[in-house]
Amino acid sequence: MAFHDDLLDQAFHLAHKEPRKPKQASLRRAVSTAYYALFHLLIDQAVANWRAQELRQDLSRAFDHGVMKSASQRFLTLRFPGEDPSMVERLKVVAGTFGQMQELRHTADYNGAVYWTRTQALLQVQSVREAFECWKTIRKERIAQEYLLALLLKRRA
Repeated sequence: MAFHDDLLDQAFHLAHKEPRKPKQASLRRAVSTAYYALFHLLIDQAVANWRAQELRQDLSRAFDHGVMKSASQRFLTLRFPGEDPSMVERLKVVAGTFGQMQELRHTADYNGAVYWTRTQALLQVQSVREAFECWKTIRKERIAQEYLLALLLKRRA
């Protein structure tokens, strides 16, 4: 199983860890881990396009959370004339989930004033699972490959 799949499984495990009274630490880590599952899925998919396998690990370290979030937000507003609308919608689910989960990860990791319920945490983890499913259906589409490239490249003004 790939690392990103393991992370998603771990996120569900953390959200269910304490059956009666879930600890905030478990719920917060579930949300954070779900974000990292999507983060690593997208990086894995992008570097898989790199021919020199021995350099893929180095390339994966070039991805930046902020650049990835900006690219994701940009893709939510782009139009894709001539593309299958269902594929565009799935891409926007992935991009939208990435941006939303990055914000929620910050909240989960750094804002101790926010109280998480199991339902809230599971909702977010499930949204990442849905993004994974959407990605499986679009990953070979040209627009998905453009998205992966945009995740790496800082946009110039």
